[in-house]
Amino acid sequence: MALQLNPALDHAYIDQAYGEDPVILYMIFDAFLSDSIPRWHTLHRALGSGDLKEAASIVHGLKPSFTMTGLTHVRPKVEVLERAIKDEAPGEELMEMYERISVEIDELVPILESESERLKTI
Repeated sequence: MALQLNPALDHAYIDQAYGEDPVILYMIFDAFLSDSIPRWHTLHRALGSGDLKEAASIVHGLKPSFTMTGLTHVRPKVEVLERAIKDEAPGEELMEMYERISVEIDELVPILESESERLKTI
């Protein structure tokens, strides 16, 4: 791929989905950062309050955004969390799962921010 993206992102998926179009890619990254990340934090509040119906709805809606952003390695973890929510796993277990995924997401956010800014100049 000519765009030379950070190796933390799934180059094969991004190339297949978007080709070498930097405009669509930075738009996808920006949408993830401005929409999906705040919704991910809303999921934390739903889990913390025990609102499993809301949590299931949020996590279900978020799943595609991980793939679309090239974070395909995160999506299966989110799917496991979704299943655990639907199976009404204990709240502590759900929060631990959420926190483990959050650590990974927190490491990826600066990569997406950096890549988005760089792609805007191409």
